[in-house]
Amino acid sequence: MTIDLKAYQEMLAQPWGKIMYELIFAQLSHVQNQNVLDFGAGFGITAQQLSQNNTVTAIEPNSDLLFADNTQNFTKIQGSLDALKKLPDHSFDIIICHNVLEYVPKNQHAEYLAQFERLLKSGGELSLIKHHSIGKVLHSVVFNNDIASALDTLAGKDSYQSAAFTKGDTYTLEELAENTKLTIENYQGIRTLYALQPNHFKTQEGWIENLTKFELAVANQKPYKDIAFFHHVTLRKKY
Repeated sequence: MTIDLKAYQEMLAQPWGKIMYELIFAQLSHVQNQNVLDFGAGFGITAQQLSQNNTVTAIEPNSDLLFADNTQNFTKIQGSLDALKKLPDHSFDIIICHNVLEYVPKNQHAEYLAQFERLLKSGGELSLIKHHSIGKVLHSVVFNNDIASALDTLAGKDSYQSAAFTKGDTYTLEELAENTKLTIENYQGIRTLYALQPNHFKTQEGWIENLTKFELAVANQKPYKDIAFFHHVTLRKKY
């Protein structure tokens, strides 16, 4: 996977990058006093947040991302599937896998998910954030005015281009369920409507606070969560 570090850092510094993490942190606020694995941890933003009240191990293949901040206080492992396979069974209460499987070939999803299943304790949770095709269609039409991309997504074309991560492939909840023995308990929306607003609104005072409140209010409500750009899926190991 090719990563444009400059584009990624610039996005994270913008209000629309900051609000994304505000929503993720809020939806993970129940994670307390747990042993956590953050797989595909990137710059370690989520791992650092969770490390305040949990024991966190982060795995990331890109060393420039993983070691960008030497003030972070969680365990860092450079690697990918190879690193997962070296960890002992039943090691974690919760595994974080956010915006990662899009950049893994679909024929390898089952192998990654099997490792997550092996590493989770009984009753453990997999927190998975994935792109959602309906949200991508809306964003392409409303925000980007990119009708061609919207029509491709509408026609079932899985591939897309990301400014920071280049090529990715979307997958459905049904495909996810087919590739794991973990039980899908629920999904919440992220980026339901804020990314459809013009950017000039997003620099106004109080924008992040107000839109965070709204996004969280509708994150678990239909039909709003079914038009979100991302789905935050909770899977459970019930055995």
